[in-house]
Amino acid sequence: FANFASAESKPADVIKYRHAVMESLAANIEALSMIAFNKVDTTDLYQSHADALASGTAELKNLFPAGSGEGDTHALPAVWENPDDFMAAAAASADAFAKLSEAVAGGDNKAIMGAFAVAGKSCKGCHEKFREEDDH
Repeated sequence: FANFASAESKPADVIKYRHAVMESLAANIEALSMIAFNKVDTTDLYQSHADALASGTAELKNLFPAGSGEGDTHALPAVWENPDDFMAAAAASADAFAKLSEAVAGGDNKAIMGAFAVAGKSCKGCHEKFREEDDH
C-alpha cells in the first residue's frame, strides 16, 4: 500500500481521515442516485458527483496504510491480511466509478444506469469482504 500519511501521522488520525473520505463517497453516491432516479432535478450537478466518486475511489488504494487497522475502524483485518485481494477490489471500484463518470459525461441514461449498477456492485463486493457489517 502506498503510505499517504507522514511519519508523524497517528493511526487514529489516519482512520479518521479514511472515515471522512468514505463518508464523502457515500454522500456523493446518494446525491447521484437521487439525480439518476429523478428524485431531484439538479442534473447540472450530475457530473460533479460522478467526478467526485471517480477521484475518491481512485484513492482507495492509499487509504489503508500499515498500522491503520487497529482502533475505531470499520475495516476488517482482511484488508491487511489479503492485500492483493483488497487492492484488486479497490481497483475494480475505481474502474467502475471512472466508467460511471464517463457515462454521465456521455449523457445516455441507459449507459449511466448500467454503469451505476456496476459501480454499486463494486462497493458491495468490497464491503462484503473488507468492511464490518453496519448495525444500522
